[in-house]
Amino acid sequence: MRLLTFLEYAAIVVGIIAIFAGQHFAMAKGVHLGILLIGAGIAAGGIESLYSRQMSLRFSEAAGYDGFPAIMWGMMLLLVGGTLIAYAYLLDTGDWPRAARLLKQYPGIVYAAAGLLLAGFSVLLFADPGAQRNRWQTLLLRVPRVIVALVALTCGIAAMASGAWQIADPQGFAQVERQVRARLDAAFNAMIRKS
Repeated sequence: MRLLTFLEYAAIVVGIIAIFAGQHFAMAKGVHLGILLIGAGIAAGGIESLYSRQMSLRFSEAAGYDGFPAIMWGMMLLLVGGTLIAYAYLLDTGDWPRAARLLKQYPGIVYAAAGLLLAGFSVLLFADPGAQRNRWQTLLLRVPRVIVALVALTCGIAAMASGAWQIADPQGFAQVERQVRARLDAAFNAMIRKS
């Protein structure tokens, strides 16, 4: 078992315990500390992946996703861990309501972050650590993964683009969003009436 992986998981488990204890004993600081520890454990896994160029948060040294997929994994973990650390900080300082209003006013920030995670997930799906397969295994295992990866990549790019558009032009985005939502609602209502 790898020591760094043990420490990353230990931080995550201790963070979960701190959240439950903080809720049980009504200690807000315990909940904030738990969220911070979970974020630190995940971010440490991301830093490990970026540094070693190997997949982090795994117990064995067996070969897996090395190189570019491991870097994408590390960036995804660093994004999630950093977000949790920032959330814990904002909760602790009392600035979370103001940040929540900002995110509600500009949801493009959330769209862009979700798009980045989807695009990173698609890279992991495109990578094939077990490349020595026969024809039938490739057809049954690899082809569906590539199809799901293409869908995830398309959705990720669309989410990043819509997030950037919402941040750059909120009024134009809201107008188009209302038009698209009205058309989709009309189409769904027509489908429901037919069935």
